[in-house]
Amino acid sequence: MTSRPSFLIGCDIGTQSTKGVLVAETGQTVATATASYGMESPAPGWAQQDPEDWIEAVAKVTSALTMEAQGPVVSFGVSAQVDGVIATDSDFTVLHPAIIWLDRRAAGEAESVEEVFGADALYELTGLNCDASHSAPKMRWLLDRLDTPPRHLMPPATVVTGWLTGNAAQDHANASSSMLFDIRARKWADQLLDAFGIDPVSLPNVVDSTEVVGMVRPQLADRLGLSPDCRVVAGTGDDHAGAVGAGAVQPGVVVDVTGTAEPIGTTAYTPALDPLRLVEAHAHAVPEVWFIENGGFVSGGSILWLSRVLGIDQPEVFEKAGKAHPGADGLIFIPALSGSMAPRWNSYARGSFTGLAMDHDSDDLCRAVVESCVFAAKDIIDRLDAMSLPIEEIRVVGGGSRSRLWMQMKADILKRPVRAVLNEASATGAACLASVASGWYPDVPAAATALVKDLGPLFEPDPGTSGVYEDAYGRYREVFDALEPTYGA
Repeated sequence: MTSRPSFLIGCDIGTQSTKGVLVAETGQTVATATASYGMESPAPGWAQQDPEDWIEAVAKVTSALTMEAQGPVVSFGVSAQVDGVIATDSDFTVLHPAIIWLDRRAAGEAESVEEVFGADALYELTGLNCDASHSAPKMRWLLDRLDTPPRHLMPPATVVTGWLTGNAAQDHANASSSMLFDIRARKWADQLLDAFGIDPVSLPNVVDSTEVVGMVRPQLADRLGLSPDCRVVAGTGDDHAGAVGAGAVQPGVVVDVTGTAEPIGTTAYTPALDPLRLVEAHAHAVPEVWFIENGGFVSGGSILWLSRVLGIDQPEVFEKAGKAHPGADGLIFIPALSGSMAPRWNSYARGSFTGLAMDHDSDDLCRAVVESCVFAAKDIIDRLDAMSLPIEEIRVVGGGSRSRLWMQMKADILKRPVRAVLNEASATGAACLASVASGWYPDVPAAATALVKDLGPLFEPDPGTSGVYEDAYGRYREVFDALEPTYGA
């Protein structure tokens, strides 16, 4: 009798939704599913979510996918938003809302350690800027305020894998975003654990992204349509999984993850450090290599914000932007609604419009916001180029890859061909990790070669817009430079 084909699931826990893919042994994605949730901002600079919303979304997505499987789901891979912190007790009961990547409440905690340790020394050790976006300052903020000391301080991916298996583990990529990790030795840095006052016992064990951390707990198996024999791998961060899902598993491919945030990075065989500290050095989801990236300014989040202000849906922002002239008739937007990460890192930066005139309308506002996000991307890609990191192709993943206007704008402003990747890249990257654990492929690059499909159209620069965008980008930088001294603590 012919055996039934096997399947695996890759699940990505993002800021606005969880997305999942069901992949067959043939390498084909046979089903997708999505579940949405919200975010709270109870104070300026704060951003938090209820981890139970992630769990419910994962359960809903998984149940939908397993109904489409014509055979057993043998492995489950996870990717999730990076730089979040969730405090739990020993039973994984959440003690405080998840403080997510967008949150800047711990700026004071970051500054206190920077004053003692030194920004340069910290960057040299961790590959990271001493910034409130990273998780160590958030951990310290929580520890100073929780009545009950937490047993676990974990990133979002571990919340999901811990719920599925009962075991707490994280991969090197998530650990390397904590600001507690020695980027070269790939282990916790004792001096930073001491500086932040964090007990390493509270941190999940660090393992490869493809390592099996456990099987699906029997009490969840029926609910999810999974077998108790289904392997759950450690998984990784969403930008790292997005790089895998875009095929950026070796030097030469730059991946631009255009979602709520816009991480941009490339693979390297050494932890290349940037003297200007615009980009950081993270461990990659691919074991034993590095991902040199800017962790992501608020890009799609700016589009979402504007859509809410104008009372329109997000797709209409792009429709309106398409009606305005390139350069938005002199209107400039600074996309720093929750601090800036380009052209410089500044936790206190805030967004602004400059150059408003009586003849500007909402179409111009939309155009200026979308263009500003590409100007910030240009800062980062130009920096990777200046560091002599090879740029053979730029691949855009995430929701932004589906906007022809945004894609053409990227090609025009970057003056480089830009390719859209139309798969669910982070979920596909998580599936790649699960496929290695299942023995389908020997390593992550081989899995990416087999599973990464749906590379979309290539957008070529339009030389007719060159002068307009050069002028607009120059004014964008002048505005940021002029306003930066006004961003106070």
